[in-house]
Amino acid sequence: MRTRARSLVAFAFLASCIAAVTAPAGNLNFLGESPISYFTADDVQLMRQNALKVLDAPGANAKQTWSNEKTGASGGAQVRGQFTASDGATCKRLRLTNSAQGQQSDATYTVCKYPERGWVVNPDAAPAR
Repeated sequence: MRTRARSLVAFAFLASCIAAVTAPAGNLNFLGESPISYFTADDVQLMRQNALKVLDAPGANAKQTWSNEKTGASGGAQVRGQFTASDGATCKRLRLTNSAQGQQSDATYTVCKYPERGWVVNPDAAPAR
């Protein structure tokens, strides 16, 4: 289930945060048990802005939190390292935490930046040799 939850968060991150990215949706019934299922449009926007600020920050250790006083939702993003992929893209390991309505999530993704698409979750990215 943990792998499935990570896939969900990746999908939600892709759908909400990074336009022009396609991801397999699969069965999303388990969304009802995750913080993002309680997010308002404002919460999603705050999460997205926070993640992009952290990803665009120089260095391999950027960290920032967000919260919405109106809904009580909150979260954080933290870069857990970076590398140049074999295709030349800059990639970062992005940890996302979210909280809403008593639900918590914590997952880490490999996200790479491409000139034509921006930041894209890429679980297969590997450092250039």
